[in-house]
Amino acid sequence: MSDCSRRAFNLGLCAASAGLWGCGTSPQATLTPMGTQLTLSYGQFPSLRSTGGSAVVAVKDGFPVAVVRTGDTTAVALSATCTHAACILDVNAGASQLHCACHDANFDFSGKVLSGPTVIPLPVYGTTVTPDAVIVDLS
Repeated sequence: MSDCSRRAFNLGLCAASAGLWGCGTSPQATLTPMGTQLTLSYGQFPSLRSTGGSAVVAVKDGFPVAVVRTGDTTAVALSATCTHAACILDVNAGASQLHCACHDANFDFSGKVLSGPTVIPLPVYGTTVTPDAVIVDLS
């Protein structure tokens, strides 16, 4: 679901049954962390093989994470849940931003609020780029 009115959100029509998931991007998959590490393999997420590629994934027993490949050996991972109304964020890799379609909020890849009704930054997670995957440290 990519669009959601305030009324629909408040009525709970945009929330998924598995948790507090607002409108916006639907996660591409649900992954189970191994301890505090989440592994996004290139086999499952081929866009992460190259710079500018991204994935938004649900985390079993946690909140969604947005992962963006920022360079040959670098990636960023942030919470994909808007800090204003819990909507799932869209990745705009070309602008180096995450966007909330619910209330037009924007965040940069360091989690900083660029615009919108929220003033709370996004949590950011450590990443490691390997030859086979991007590994996110959720701790």
